[in-house]
Amino acid sequence: MTIATIDSLAYFPYTPRLHQDRAVNLAVNAFSSNTVGLLSADCGIGKTIAVLSGYLAARANDPSSRLFALTRTHSQSKVFESELEVLRSVDSNLAATTMVSRVHVCPIRHEMESLGSTGFMRACAGMIRTGQCNHYWNLYQKNSSEGGRISVREEAHAVIDDLVTSGVVTRERAEERAGDEGYCPYEIMRLCARRSRVIIGPYSYMFQTRVREALLGSMGLQLQDVDLVVDEAHNLSSHVLDAETSKLSNEDLRWLRENGQLVVRETGVKWIREAIDFLWETMMIHLDSMRNKGERVLDKWDVAPRFLKDGDLDLLHDAGRPGMNDPENAALAETPLDRLIEFLYTAQRAARSDGWHITIQVTKTWHDESPTSTSSLMIQPLNSAGLTAPILRGARSAVLMSGTLRPLDHYARLLGVPSAISDDLTSPYPRGTRLVMIDKKLNTRYKLRSPELWREIASRISMILTSMPANKSALIAFPSYKMMTEIMSYSIDTGFRESIVETRGAQLDDVAEAITSGPHAMFCVYAGKFSEGIDLVKDGSSMIDLIIGVGSPFSPPTSYQRALQDWYNSKFGLDSGYYYAAVVPSIRQVAQLVGRLRRSPRDSGVVVLLDNRFLKHLHIFGDEIVSDVWPYEDISEIQQAITQFNQMREASPE
Repeated sequence: MTIATIDSLAYFPYTPRLHQDRAVNLAVNAFSSNTVGLLSADCGIGKTIAVLSGYLAARANDPSSRLFALTRTHSQSKVFESELEVLRSVDSNLAATTMVSRVHVCPIRHEMESLGSTGFMRACAGMIRTGQCNHYWNLYQKNSSEGGRISVREEAHAVIDDLVTSGVVTRERAEERAGDEGYCPYEIMRLCARRSRVIIGPYSYMFQTRVREALLGSMGLQLQDVDLVVDEAHNLSSHVLDAETSKLSNEDLRWLRENGQLVVRETGVKWIREAIDFLWETMMIHLDSMRNKGERVLDKWDVAPRFLKDGDLDLLHDAGRPGMNDPENAALAETPLDRLIEFLYTAQRAARSDGWHITIQVTKTWHDESPTSTSSLMIQPLNSAGLTAPILRGARSAVLMSGTLRPLDHYARLLGVPSAISDDLTSPYPRGTRLVMIDKKLNTRYKLRSPELWREIASRISMILTSMPANKSALIAFPSYKMMTEIMSYSIDTGFRESIVETRGAQLDDVAEAITSGPHAMFCVYAGKFSEGIDLVKDGSSMIDLIIGVGSPFSPPTSYQRALQDWYNSKFGLDSGYYYAAVVPSIRQVAQLVGRLRRSPRDSGVVVLLDNRFLKHLHIFGDEIVSDVWPYEDISEIQQAITQFNQMREASPE
């Protein structure tokens, strides 16, 4: 089937919105041409249903094809689940399953002991091996006539059949049915996934080597057999850099040294004690000479023992893992031993290639007014393209999509797919429903920060909050918790909205419940739980109509940030490093925040950005946001603009 003969909208279940047919066509072109596609589509386009229906159209003659839909968070998988349920009305044979880790759905996790020292996966494996987990053995049986081979019980096959054929297998459905039958929910999902054409899971399922190999191996597939959809793809570069970072603390090494005999006995690898002593010596030597410095850059041979040979780490990896065929089991990080194994793997990779940054870092925390120091050896990758391109190019095809995947050429280079086909779709929402004001005088760069500046910003936040009627909630974002705390130490009038402040341990369910009860002023950090981790929508519309962005969330000038800029300079040309490593990621976080304002054609509201540096980088925001920008100088302009905007909205017909 050629592209010209494909009916792109054959599986599309609705009348296309503005630009939505272009999103479908990009997906059809990418999947049918077995290439990579990049789709930047503003909120309201409906890109998820467009890409999924485009996949079905492109693979109409290949019903055995497999699609992995990859999301950053479990909440984002809900969108795929709901749209796949709709697509089942077009193709009743479409089977889909969401996968989450075993630990998140285990019904008896609270009964397991000593999880701190053994880790959940080892405890789980031990209970299965000794026959203590009835949930597992209610589902499986050992066949004595076949040498003890484990197989699914006959009655369980009927449960799997019913789940797969009656709807999308979500976590909730799997847990409910497993509870009814006394089965393990994770094993239910895994068995359903083998029968599914679409599997929804986290990024790590494809972008962590051993996890990917374990998952595909368990399904009898190879990378070249599967198609990929990557949601919120603007996060992919930073995600793979974080995911491939390895860290080993002084506490890990101390525990490993004190329990050396136990580690050797568990792994059966005698040289592991020598590796532990080598890393301990590296840490102690450098700590003695660091004095009050927070970090020091190391050489790769400071963390990569030269005595390790090819195959040694594979032996250690296999010995250190419980006997379970889970994808998560392939990259455990639950215990000091897990972290040692992963650290040695990463150190070996760093020793064999460029593009890695190695440091020893010392961090201080305060407990009851007493400081506690923690030191860590850290290996961080710099080359995101080297981690993503082999996967994106190695898969049968891939579509990466986001509402803020611009500039497209930036992400194409960053992910190592410069020849990818692409399309940039602007919002279908009515013009004039959003006002974006940018302060032409305020600047929050580090050298200009002072109590006077914080007082001025607090005053402006109060003025903005009291100028905007409290019909909905407001979102006020800061680059860091520290800046948020300092500015909020000055009195802020929230304008008849209750205050709710993001903390590192904030529970999103509690926040969602609070804001549905009435208008709130939500103080948060850019790219945090409130700004990106929770869907602020009720009955299809946004629950916020005011966003205040305080400062620009540029990354702090760490040695890693400088190394990242140097890496991009060497790859993309002199002076490009700051743009790639700092400017685009920070503006993207703000663009993501701005996108929370309108979630339906009925939504409208105001955005105020309190930093004049935003005016230098308007092209990164995209034409859709730029068309709504109003740079202002005087505080009175804010009040006047908000008043005029609200009067215009009240006067406009619905």
